[in-house]
Amino acid sequence: HAALQCGICTPGIIVAAKSLLERNPDPDETTIRYWLAGNLCRCTGYDKIIRAVQDAATELAHEA
Repeated sequence: HAALQCGICTPGIIVAAKSLLERNPDPDETTIRYWLAGNLCRCTGYDKIIRAVQDAATELAHEA
């Protein structure tokens, strides 16, 4: 997805996304944006990050 570039925001986004997907395995875009709102990324647009979390949710659903 090329969602993250420099890596400074990666830990916060990963932890927030993991926590979200543990609580809500099928979040909509608004929910994802809410859960990631505390993380600032200076390198990329947030749309790629949102799509990456949506795809992670889909892949996790297929594994279950």
